[in-house]
Amino acid sequence: MNQSFGSTLDAVEGAMRFRVTRQSILSGNVANTDTPGYRRFELELEDSLAGAGLSRTNAKHLSAGGLSAGRYRLERGEYGTRPDRNGVELDHELLEISRNAGAFQQQAEVFSRLLALRRVAVEGR
Repeated sequence: MNQSFGSTLDAVEGAMRFRVTRQSILSGNVANTDTPGYRRFELELEDSLAGAGLSRTNAKHLSAGGLSAGRYRLERGEYGTRPDRNGVELDHELLEISRNAGAFQQQAEVFSRLLALRRVAVEGR
């Protein structure tokens, strides 16, 4: 099998894992919508930030425990302007959950098609 094909499968799988982890973090934000003083979390791809000429600029950025170092960045948001200082905007979180789920679905489709191509190559049809 071609080395680049295997790395493509790995890249798509990694993107899907990122989406699953991000969905969990976004869901946690929604679950804490009414928690006083809660600051929302966001998971970002370090690679995409570096590609855009951006980098970690604050030592307070949290590490993404359990994820490969340097690939993702878990960032804690600001306190909100509500009287309870909660930083979660429910509409924004629900929109991000929907976008994240759509991206996962697209990546799963690409992964499925890549596996089908692999099967055709192995079986020789």
